[in-house]
Amino acid sequence: MSGQAQADDSPPPSLGEEQPPPAPSGMAPAGPQGGALDPRGGPKVLPWKKDEPVPPGYHVETRIRKGLVISGAIVFGTVYVFTAIGGGDAVAHGRSEYAALFVPCAGPFLTLAITRQDDLETLGLVVDGLVQITGAALLVPGLVVPKKVLVRDDLARPFAVPVPMTFGRNSAGLGLAGRF
Repeated sequence: MSGQAQADDSPPPSLGEEQPPPAPSGMAPAGPQGGALDPRGGPKVLPWKKDEPVPPGYHVETRIRKGLVISGAIVFGTVYVFTAIGGGDAVAHGRSEYAALFVPCAGPFLTLAITRQDDLETLGLVVDGLVQITGAALLVPGLVVPKKVLVRDDLARPFAVPVPMTFGRNSAGLGLAGRF
């Protein structure tokens, strides 16, 4: 059959073989020039840089950097809580010089300066202070330096609306309704 186009002679895949996934519903087919798909089938959130155009079907939103906030809060918060508990216990037992441990980040270093301790306690206070500083160094930029992302227009933003106060003979209440 020279000069003629031949059909694919490969056998159809058997039931045990993996089939390609079907195209997502809600997506418009690509145009003749390879045009864009309907954004409803696209990703919910896309990274965005200031010099890039905003594609149709998306809008720019400012968001905190969740990864930095979560990791920083866990690292800082966990260590600081244990440090404050230790400082509170020491102060409760008459060692008021350990009250400096209540100061976030600087407390362990202040305690080093105003108390006498052995090498192991010194190492513990230095590590404690460095871990608190590391946690704060993650947390603060995560909150202060937000990022801009593209979000699909069809996605509703969460909102909360206060429900009017209710009063009864022996009670009062306030509610909150919303979509999250």
